[in-house]
Amino acid sequence: MTRIRWMGELFLFAMGTLLAFYAVAPFRHPMLTVLLILAPLWIVFIVLPATKTLVRESTSITNSFTWWQGLWLALLLSGLVFRGRDHYDIQRSAVDGWAMYRIGLDGVIGLVLIARLLKRKTLWHHSLSRGLIGIMAVYPIISILSTTWSAAPAFTLFRSSEYLLDLAVLASVVATLNSVAEYERFANWTWTLLGLLVLTAWIGAILDPRDAFLEGYSYGPLRVRLEGVWPNIDANSIGEYCAILGSISLCRLLDNPDGKYDGAWYRLLFISALVTLIFTQTRADVAAFLVSLFLLFILTRRFLLGAVWGITASLAGLILVFLTNFGSTVIRYLLRGQSVAEAESLTGRLDFWQFAFQKISERPWTGYGGYAGGRFVVLPALGIPGNTEVLNTLVESFLDIGIWGPAVLIIVLSSIAWYLFRSLRTTFSIPSENHLAVEIILALSIIVVRCFFTGNITGHPAIAFLTILGCAEFLRRRRKFGYSSI
Repeated sequence: MTRIRWMGELFLFAMGTLLAFYAVAPFRHPMLTVLLILAPLWIVFIVLPATKTLVRESTSITNSFTWWQGLWLALLLSGLVFRGRDHYDIQRSAVDGWAMYRIGLDGVIGLVLIARLLKRKTLWHHSLSRGLIGIMAVYPIISILSTTWSAAPAFTLFRSSEYLLDLAVLASVVATLNSVAEYERFANWTWTLLGLLVLTAWIGAILDPRDAFLEGYSYGPLRVRLEGVWPNIDANSIGEYCAILGSISLCRLLDNPDGKYDGAWYRLLFISALVTLIFTQTRADVAAFLVSLFLLFILTRRFLLGAVWGITASLAGLILVFLTNFGSTVIRYLLRGQSVAEAESLTGRLDFWQFAFQKISERPWTGYGGYAGGRFVVLPALGIPGNTEVLNTLVESFLDIGIWGPAVLIIVLSSIAWYLFRSLRTTFSIPSENHLAVEIILALSIIVVRCFFTGNITGHPAIAFLTILGCAEFLRRRRKFGYSSI
């Protein structure tokens, strides 16, 4: 039977190689050629061994699907973008068909929450007004109040109310979960949804490569950059999701306290996330991923392994830099077709921030209205079309609601880090709780690094950040009320 299995795998590998050569022809690019030729190896020796775990976990999710998983999924679906609109489009037509789809899903989510509250099935209002979630709720409340002076009142009211709804859903989940195992299940649901979003980007690349693989001189040696087509997902978001999935996969490979994680599956997930991260060409995401790796070796006490990896990578890098053209290739990849001056300006972000601070100095206490400062004040003044953000969560919040925005965010992020690291230090923690805290810290490090380049904390729906916030609040309550550790 073993011989038959190996013959079958070799046959699949041979057929896959032929198909890869056939698929390579339209691209005519060395890097893509190598990756596509290696695809059969990836499928036969990594994907197939992980299939059993994938089927088992999919069946488990289907059989144990709960109401809060449905709400979390609906929250994600309501935030998917299927068309782009700039501030001119919003001013001409505030509500179109896709906006009605989003409003409709938000309405359904709100009705479910109200129904569960009135029937006293889930008393989420207590969770929304207390602890870390209560502090974070101050942000959308101030944003709602800023409607009275906003540059775009209707837009401010809707987006602020929507973010408050996101926090209400999170509060309902935290009020429901009573054990570390249950919260890990919730976190796994979030990571699964992020993985599915990444998968949609690759499906789009197969069905519509012209739109999914953005081409041009500004994309370095790869000459292409992966973005989501339907739904629209920018490369930065895909890179962030892959950095989180990659770091968590590696964490579960290195730290498996109960032996419950399947190595084949997480090797597949790690390699897939890493390859996708490379194709997104998002330098901040790569930096965030490296920061998370550094933390991973420290938090799991794999100092020797981390040192070996670091020394090996450094030696390999020196050899490749001095003896091959690899060094210039890496530099061209990092520059991404830009000049050194353009890279030093952080792809034009410094110009955004400089002008944004000029506007902030005019209204440091009130801002220009929740979610309106960047889109309706800074970008139109700079003559930049589209729906681009000012590309920094703290700057964006300062523009929107004044000094109160970054103050709330800094307090919340500091509190999250405090409770997560405190959970690692306490002697009452169990292995599963320590492992969960490590995973969430890795995700937090990626979110924090990325928040300096995009609005990934206060957008809808920031399910990665909300999962981190919920975990810190869950661990805070666990210390205070002594929740079950089962």
